[in-house]
Amino acid sequence: MNMKKLSPWNWFRKEEETRAYPVSRLHSELDRMFDSFFGGSPLWSEGRGVGGVMIRPSLDIAESDKEYTISVEVPGVEEKDIELTLEDDCLVVKGEKKHEQETKDKDYHRVERAYGSFQRVLTLPHNADKDKLSASFKNGVLTITVPKLATIKSQGRTISIEKK
Repeated sequence: MNMKKLSPWNWFRKEEETRAYPVSRLHSELDRMFDSFFGGSPLWSEGRGVGGVMIRPSLDIAESDKEYTISVEVPGVEEKDIELTLEDDCLVVKGEKKHEQETKDKDYHRVERAYGSFQRVLTLPHNADKDKLSASFKNGVLTITVPKLATIKSQGRTISIEKK
């Protein structure tokens, strides 16, 4: 039985730790409540981001034999407004979706697009090769490639128990 499949790596461990404070949890719950009541935005999870409130872009994490691929949806964000940093064992994706200038001759009746800062913190697995990370940006999707370290697969063995 593959135990790894039963207990996958928690990529969001550090992000969850920073959100564990009571005020942060209350803020998240209120955001979730208002989003569910007002319809929410399908492009941004947990919060609308109106008025500079923190927004969280959706992401996908895929794994192959040689690498992990992280795809972060950031529609309407320019590449120059995204910052990607590595802090210890955490990959931090920060950015800002800037609000377009409103024209004076238009009255908005509804605004559904989210604007503001965002940050995602991903805890890298132990087998991630932190020295060979790469990223690309195309059509509003940031793709981060995290190669795996070359490891020698250990063979299982039986350990004999001696009688004393």
